Amino acid sequence: MKSRFLTASAILAMASVSFAATAYINQIGYRTSDFKELTLFEGSGNVDFVDQSGKTVLSVTPSAAANWDGSGQSVQLVDFTELKTPGTYTIKVNGREVRKDLKIADNAYGEVSKALLKWFYYQRASMALEEQYAGKWKRAAGHPDMGVAFHSSATGGSGTLNSPKGWYDAGDYGKYIVNSGISTYTLLSLYEHFPAYFDNLKWNIPADGNLPDLLAEIKYNLDWMLTMQASDGGVYHKLTTLQFCGTVMPNEDIDKRYVIGKSTTATLDFAGVMAVAARVYEKFDATFAAKALDAAKKAYAWAESNPSTYYNQPRDVATGTYADNNAKDEKNFAAAELFVTTKDASYAAQGASGAIPGWAEMSGLVTYTKATHAADFSDAAAAKDSLIAAADRYANHAATGFGVPMTKNDFYWGSNSVAANMGVWLLHAYYLTGEKKYYQSAVKTLDYLLGKNPLDMSFVTGFGTKSPMHPHHRPSQADGIQEPVPGMLVGGPQPGGEDIGKNEWECRDYRVNGAPAKSYFDDECSYASNEVAINWNSPIAYLAGAIEALNSGHAPSFAVDGIVSIPKVRPGLRTGDGTPKLRFDSHRVFIENNGIRYDLKGKKLK
Repeated sequence: MKSRFLTASAILAMASVSFAATAYINQIGYRTSDFKELTLFEGSGNVDFVDQSGKTVLSVTPSAAANWDGSGQSVQLVDFTELKTPGTYTIKVNGREVRKDLKIADNAYGEVSKALLKWFYYQRASMALEEQYAGKWKRAAGHPDMGVAFHSSATGGSGTLNSPKGWYDAGDYGKYIVNSGISTYTLLSLYEHFPAYFDNLKWNIPADGNLPDLLAEIKYNLDWMLTMQASDGGVYHKLTTLQFCGTVMPNEDIDKRYVIGKSTTATLDFAGVMAVAARVYEKFDATFAAKALDAAKKAYAWAESNPSTYYNQPRDVATGTYADNNAKDEKNFAAAELFVTTKDASYAAQGASGAIPGWAEMSGLVTYTKATHAADFSDAAAAKDSLIAAADRYANHAATGFGVPMTKNDFYWGSNSVAANMGVWLLHAYYLTGEKKYYQSAVKTLDYLLGKNPLDMSFVTGFGTKSPMHPHHRPSQADGIQEPVPGMLVGGPQPGGEDIGKNEWECRDYRVNGAPAKSYFDDECSYASNEVAINWNSPIAYLAGAIEALNSGHAPSFAVDGIVSIPKVRPGLRTGDGTPKLRFDSHRVFIENNGIRYDLKGKKLK
């Protein structure tokens, strides 16, 4: 009898396990009136959404199961867009509770959007982070970078260089022009696309005159970049020590720092970024804008005279290389931005590309520029066609699996930034066409990064039910605070295993065979999957910030009509004096005053 009882219990336990579903969700939350989707693994039956009173408010039949090659799982997508009441919900599958942390909110991405942008403040070199801004992550100033020595590879440099400010590039304390280029461009484009929204958005950083917070943060890095230009117009490649330092705080890294190399790619990246900065800052600081444009022109001229001065890592240097022996894409990027700013036909950008942007592949940025400046480029239509063709592929990939545009081949170093840049690409397709599938696929991409992934974790520190606690980031490792600096996007899963080995400082093997999307290790040793970087934070900051801006009634000036559910707010049309504004949220008109909503009879809305 006892034997039979145990056997029956074992069978029941096995049955319980076999029907244990997993629901993967955006752990930050979903917007009240927006598209909503989760991924279900090993589910059976309907998915029920239960409010805090215990009432089932929505029941959904999942889509057909489909295999996702990123994780090797057969999963179902569950569209619960009809759940629109703010609150926290329990998810049940076939009557069984699978999670209790589903959140619905009006501005679900508001706080994480600001945190992703504020992280650049935490990366500032040459200044102390004061408690009033940094909270418990306050720290002493590091790397004043005054009187920096010229490495022998920095041709044309003599004596020393004062090169303060700028952002630390990643988990280390180097400052690199190439990676600053695409990172700064991405943030500049976020402002340029939504100026009225970001003119009024604040996230507690030190003020810089009358600049909005986003432009104040960007200028801190632009100021450093300008110091890296030599008198002949060329731009030095990087400013670092000869070797990476140990796990210490910035002020404890006292090794000698050098200006290292001079390269065509760095110079052209610099030229393109300064050309954008010239037009963005003109309405705030005409003198600075003129300085940026002059620097851009000089840099471009130097690059034309030095088209193949590529960076080669000196033997005595072991910091990041950002080496690239093809400057054609950088030249087209710089030419396109200089032409938009100056309308000087001598700046001729060739072709368009469907390649996702990255520090070594800038041609996708040329596609953005041409496609969104139709009156300026004769091949704008071709650029738009390239952009839409790639966006269609991404939207198709996002229709199954985990709802993310990625395939197994997209999981290489910094895979999370690949996803984020795909999301930005999809938003550009949405701006230009108004087709909802692009917007929804962009939202799905953000969902993936914030928890709807095979690891069931938000990849942004400090946000989500489960998020990285041990990133490869020296300040977070050395500050003695349990929680890492918030708002950092870690590099993400990839099967390269470059940090795996038997030495004490290396990682155990965390790779999952056949599942690149699961090949991730939340450990300080994992610089290949768990480091952070400015070029990874910038696209997710754009993605989250743009979605929030769109849902606040803002749209880029080049966008087609009708892409937001309330009237577009064009540059200069939004008041900043707190006066009431007429709003529309897709099903009702209301008045908004100081953040409080009223119906047309003056009754406060809940």
